[in-house]
Amino acid sequence: MEKGVVFDIKRYAVHDGPGIRTTVFLKGCPLKCQWCHNPEGILSRPQSMKRSRIIDGKESIYVEKVGKMVTSGEVMDTVLRDRLFYEESGGGVTFSGGEPMMQPTFLLEL
Repeated sequence: MEKGVVFDIKRYAVHDGPGIRTTVFLKGCPLKCQWCHNPEGILSRPQSMKRSRIIDGKESIYVEKVGKMVTSGEVMDTVLRDRLFYEESGGGVTFSGGEPMMQPTFLLEL
């Protein structure tokens, strides 16, 4: 079973293709676009990133681990939980990133 680095899996996505979908975000992208919407997907390895949030009007800074090495079976276990929704809505799975083709063997097995 192949392993790859994933930084998020969003279930019940309705904006990434037809029907109800699950979007799997893979890490790794060579482009480094200035307008990147997923900068946590640029590096191809798990990383720590500083984040901030506002709580009661005060900014709080924290460090979050982004990305996890997983097997294709672990990803598919999550994806297939919503198989009934895919069948009923004409949906499925979308692989996003980063750039999914940075992990071609993992992506092919998925």
